Amino acid sequence: MNLLTLIEREGGLPTAVKVRFFGLAGLSGIASAAILAIVNAAAENVTNTESNMRFLVMFLIANGVFILTQTRVMTAVCQRVEEAIHGMRLKILERARHAELLDIERIGRSEIFACISRETQTIAQAAPSIVIGAQSAVLVGFTMAYMAFLSPLSAILSVVFTVLGAWFHFKQSGQIKRQLAVAYAQENTLVDRFTDLLDGFKEVKMNTARSADLSARIEQTSRAVTDLRIATQTLYAKNFAYSQVTFYLLTGILVFVVPNVDQTYADVVLMTTTASLFMIGPISNVVGSLPIFNNAEAAAGSLIDLERRLSAIEPTVTDNPPPIPKFKRISMERVIFRYPEQNGESGFVVGPIDLEIERGETVFITGGNGSGKTTMIRVLIGLYPATEGVIRIDGEPIGNNRLNAYRNLFAVVFSDNHLFGELYGIEDVDRIRADELFEILEMRHKAHLEDNRFSTTSLSGGQRKRLALIAALLERRPIAMFDEWAADQDPHFRKRFYREILPMLKAEGITVLAITHDDAYFDAADKHVHLDAGRLTVVKPGTDATEAETP
Repeated sequence: MNLLTLIEREGGLPTAVKVRFFGLAGLSGIASAAILAIVNAAAENVTNTESNMRFLVMFLIANGVFILTQTRVMTAVCQRVEEAIHGMRLKILERARHAELLDIERIGRSEIFACISRETQTIAQAAPSIVIGAQSAVLVGFTMAYMAFLSPLSAILSVVFTVLGAWFHFKQSGQIKRQLAVAYAQENTLVDRFTDLLDGFKEVKMNTARSADLSARIEQTSRAVTDLRIATQTLYAKNFAYSQVTFYLLTGILVFVVPNVDQTYADVVLMTTTASLFMIGPISNVVGSLPIFNNAEAAAGSLIDLERRLSAIEPTVTDNPPPIPKFKRISMERVIFRYPEQNGESGFVVGPIDLEIERGETVFITGGNGSGKTTMIRVLIGLYPATEGVIRIDGEPIGNNRLNAYRNLFAVVFSDNHLFGELYGIEDVDRIRADELFEILEMRHKAHLEDNRFSTTSLSGGQRKRLALIAALLERRPIAMFDEWAADQDPHFRKRFYREILPMLKAEGITVLAITHDDAYFDAADKHVHLDAGRLTVVKPGTDATEAETP
């Protein structure tokens, strides 16, 4: 079972823990059965005050044992489940952190988000109910043992009817599991579409056809999830009803049929009937915990499957290589990147690219939408692996053993940049530098640093990009990469970026790579390269991009 596998793998269940758990569960079941036996015995001696006092003391002791053991069992199981979830979270974190961008794009963010939020929450919330169900099953076992002591025939009938109820449930469980798996897949699609709505809210508001189509798709997917969940719950309801009726029939047989078959049974009919009625509550708990268990089982399966797929990604990049010393030149030699095939069709190709970047140069990259600018930059900075060709730094190829050190040369602000509220990875912030950057970017009145955090990130898009620029420059990396940074800025800050910030970085010896469309400022670059349909050309100073030459 996936849930037990998860707990065993992540939380660990040493033999001593298993023995202790089953011992406590057994004591809890014995205490529950003892309560029933004591009540029955006291009911037979209701007129004997002295005996009833003795039974009262025994009743209170049995209740105390039940409270103690039940509490410890539930606490122990919940602790193990939470430890297992914690271990799986960390494992997924490490696998995802060491995966490459293409791997994460292939798996999909929505599935990862769902696993570390929805699935872990489902398992955590299910743990108490599953324990109650398991404890109830133990109680049913001990109650049947008590019934066997009273009347072997009643115990045999109880076993038969319990087996019939279990058989009916497991007959339906395969269909339930299949429906749950489909429901989980549909829920991931629903998360994707809600993400489209929220992340693309501006675009949705500006296009009524898109808004209506996306809304219809969300409604369609939500309806599919709802129908699947209703069908699953209908099966659970049938299971529950039939299970309950099974034990009502058992009680009826014990009262109406068995006394006519076994004459000696009449002496214990009241006690066996009481025992059978006593089992209805625990049986209800068992049956009620089954859908919760199945949900937790499906969630555990999703977690294990995600972890398996992440584990299948072989970590090829050395984690902590020695830093690369000061460099003089980065070169791309016949570099080609091909996107993976989709539906049998070959993906977009960028390259072959030949390009040399000298330390301290300011390089502008231009090109139309879909020309391959962002892809080329991702290959250049090491986010995408080159399909062919090689990237060298001072003549030495950048292999997987040096890739992380190479990436650490770059401070980046992507066009869809995520603004971190905290300056992760910067232990000692240069406060003087930070004050200068806040002053240059006119952000003093909007935000400031509190310890290693921005006081706020609830700002306009352009202001958030300015904070992202501050964070990137505080990293003090020798190369800065900006993907359409100025696109979100007003003319005042656009001019400041090209006429003040870029010259300041050049004066500090920082190499700048900037994707841009601002042709009014192309003179700020030392080198201008242009991409068209994945092919790179070098633009000569004072010429138009259409007159560019292939290097």
